[in-house]
Amino acid sequence: MPSAFTFIMAVLVNGSSAFIFTSHPQSLRCLNRIGSSNNDEIFFDDFGDDFFDGSSSSNSNSGNVNLLGLKSRMGQVKGAEAAYDNKIARNWRRGNWSVRGFALDKSSYAASSTPKSATDVTDEPVHVSIVAAPTSSLYSDISLPQDKALPHDRTVAVGRTDGSVFIVKLGEQYLTNFMAVPKLVVEHEENIGQTMEGGDQAGMTVRVENEWMDSNEMQNRLQVQDEQPTIPGSPVGEEGDDQMVQKEDTPFEIAHQFLASEQGDPINGLVFHDDVEGGGIICTAAGSSGEISMWKLPSSDDSQAEVIQTSMLSGVHNGQIVSLKTMVLPSQNEDMVEQNVLFSASRDGTFALWDLDRNGDLLLSCHCTEVENDSTVLLTCADVSNPSSSDDSENDNDAIFLCTSNGYVMGYVVQELLSLATGGNVHVESECPVPNIRFRAHGTDSGKGDAVTAIKCGGDGTIPTSARLRSGEERQASNNNGRSPRVSSSILLTGGEDGTIKQWEILSQKTPSSSTSIRMEHWPRLSTQRMKRRSHIFSPSHDGPVTCISQQSGLDSSKFLTSGQDGSVCVWSASSGKELFRMDGFSGISSLACLGRELLVTDGMKEHVCVHDFGIEEDAASNGYDLEW
Repeated sequence: MPSAFTFIMAVLVNGSSAFIFTSHPQSLRCLNRIGSSNNDEIFFDDFGDDFFDGSSSSNSNSGNVNLLGLKSRMGQVKGAEAAYDNKIARNWRRGNWSVRGFALDKSSYAASSTPKSATDVTDEPVHVSIVAAPTSSLYSDISLPQDKALPHDRTVAVGRTDGSVFIVKLGEQYLTNFMAVPKLVVEHEENIGQTMEGGDQAGMTVRVENEWMDSNEMQNRLQVQDEQPTIPGSPVGEEGDDQMVQKEDTPFEIAHQFLASEQGDPINGLVFHDDVEGGGIICTAAGSSGEISMWKLPSSDDSQAEVIQTSMLSGVHNGQIVSLKTMVLPSQNEDMVEQNVLFSASRDGTFALWDLDRNGDLLLSCHCTEVENDSTVLLTCADVSNPSSSDDSENDNDAIFLCTSNGYVMGYVVQELLSLATGGNVHVESECPVPNIRFRAHGTDSGKGDAVTAIKCGGDGTIPTSARLRSGEERQASNNNGRSPRVSSSILLTGGEDGTIKQWEILSQKTPSSSTSIRMEHWPRLSTQRMKRRSHIFSPSHDGPVTCISQQSGLDSSKFLTSGQDGSVCVWSASSGKELFRMDGFSGISSLACLGRELLVTDGMKEHVCVHDFGIEEDAASNGYDLEW
């Protein structure tokens, strides 16, 4: 029996992710995670010789036979997992995917705690303004947390132009239509028996709320009891022994919905962090006020509870929020191993770091003041690089990158910024310190089409860790101690106002004169230079500003996605610079959300949200889809 236990450990330690094992004095279980139709548990009882059915046997050969069976089973699952990975990679290269999605009633207003009259409902349609994938410190070893999530566990956050936010569980139904049905809610208080002057009842409050439901569900409610509802597009039922069994795809489901902006401003900043104090945290920004709202989602065990606003992050930004990102940093507190941090940046040139573990306490803020041609330069977008949260990354320098309306990218090392806030005191600067890196990424001195409109930190770079940035000072240091500090590299992707897309290598190295100061440089440095292993400029690009850059998976940096104001989504090869395929027909996309390796969620279809599934069989995509949305 020790040999069986040693074998299982060896298979798992050598990199198999197909099994999850739990060991204790009595038993050891191996669970099939993916890639096989047989999901039965294989149970091993260490007090018996057999570990397929838990029975004991005196036959000394039975253990060897079952061990071979377990080894064969592991090999089958690992092979199925590899085949599944290859299928997804092939579909992304060839552009094979299926489409499903959901729609949120565009003519409805979000639920409110106060009564609304008919004049409160305008004819202006309500559309989806932003989508966001969940982030979580539970999966900090990869940049896309839902690479490990099961399909039925996946959710997406959706912000709308009326200030409402929805958390939607993904389903398999081709199209789920959610409709808002107004209803009156009457609440009585303890003094209900009293009567006010004029005959009004005291202690009673009446308000209008919207109950969101699937259109099929509402249709079923309206059906006569003895009628069987017909659901358009439902699969044909399969005949059983005695009756027809109707099989339906799982519909999408609204888990939570709330009004994030009482003024009805469009949601333009949205973060869905699903691992703070056992529940979820939503951070929203709407309009141009610069205020950020934090909301507490109830745990999965208490799905009927309401979403509660926990704090309002204000006093720093005075313009539209252009970026909201979460980071998992080494904690400054000895009682905690990790610290969940929110990064925010505004068009007015300010950026800040907030402590999510302490209800959004401000850690630091500063103002980037830059003037060119007698006009103030605005921040247009920003992103964060968070390699310290990954056990596999060779780079441990967390950084934030800010982009400006005159085409520049500025980078700051987070640890250096946090060192300014010593002793737990909040650090507020009227002007930011000198950035660790600043370079011209897009545009020319003409000032036309210069702005950097999208940015994405793309993970570890390709420059070998043996490389050295050997300036004169560093060469002298190398002569004195025999070596110079190690260089780490990371990928940075940028998109411009003119539609161009560029890829950069960011090199980081500690300066010899300081153990904490980080020196950063970009490559290529000249317009005539190129990258050796990756493409620098991607063409043809979008016809208009690039609105978003995303990666299909944190485990695969060989390709990335871009969206443009022209209503297209492009998938690019990072090495060749070629466009792999393109999706057209959107009315302008503001955000892309990748859920795991096979799902891409997009807005840009008015009230609809599209889910593009690259986990299908290749022949399934050839059937085509009639998107009559």
